[in-house]
Amino acid sequence: MTSFHRPLAALILSTQLIGVGICQAHAGPTAPDVVLVKNGQGTAVPSANPDDSLAAGAEIFENLTESSPELNAPAFDDSMTKYETLRSNISAQLAPDQMKRVDALLANVRKSWQKRDRGSMAIQSIEIYRLLQESIDHTNQPVPAEVPLLDYAGFKIKALLISKDPDWEQVRKTAHEATLWWASTKPKVTDSSLRDAMDHTVMGINDAARLKDTRLLKFSAEMDLILVDGLESFFNTHLQNH
Repeated sequence: MTSFHRPLAALILSTQLIGVGICQAHAGPTAPDVVLVKNGQGTAVPSANPDDSLAAGAEIFENLTESSPELNAPAFDDSMTKYETLRSNISAQLAPDQMKRVDALLANVRKSWQKRDRGSMAIQSIEIYRLLQESIDHTNQPVPAEVPLLDYAGFKIKALLISKDPDWEQVRKTAHEATLWWASTKPKVTDSSLRDAMDHTVMGINDAARLKDTRLLKFSAEMDLILVDGLESFFNTHLQNH
C-alpha cells in the first residue's frame, strides 16, 4: 500500500475549506476586445491599452500550454493566427532583446509542434507567457505581479511532467521560484483558509521536487492553478470592497 504523504493530506483538507468560489477559472478581468469584420469573419483585436496586447498574448500561450496534451492542428493554427494579429502591438511594448527572445521561443514552439513533441511545446509556450507577464505594468492592477507567476509555476511543472523523465533540476528551480513569489504575496492575503491552502501547496511542490514524487507534484501543481484563481478572485474582490 502506498504511503499517504502528510503534505498531500494537509493540502486536501485545507483546500476543502476554500469553497467552490476559487474554482472559477481566472476570475480577474480579461482584456477588452473589439471585433473587426473581414471577408465575413470577425477578428478580435486588443483595445488601445498597451498592456492589453501583452495580456492577450500571454493568454494565448497559457492556453497552448494547458491544452498541449490534446491540442489538434486547427486549434494550434488558430492560436498562431491570433498571436500574429497581436505581434506588432506586443513588439512595440518590448525591448528589442525581449522581442528577439519571444521570436526564438515561438520558433521552438512551432518546431516542437511539427515534431509532435507536446512537452517541449508546452514548456516553450509557458516561457513566452512568463516573459509577457513580466513585461506588464502591474503597478495599478489589483492582482500583484507575483500571482500570474505562481500560475506560470503550476503550468511549468505540468509541462515538465508531460515527459516520462522530467527535468528535476528545472522542477526544483520552479519550486524555488514559486516559494519566493508566494512569500512576497502571502502578507497581502487576509483570507486565512486561502493563505493556509497555498502554504500547503507550495510545501507540497517543494517536497515533491525533493522526493522526485511525480504523483504529489502533479497534484500540487493542479492545486496551485486552482488556488491562483482563488488569489485572483480575492484581490479583485478586496479592491472592490475598499
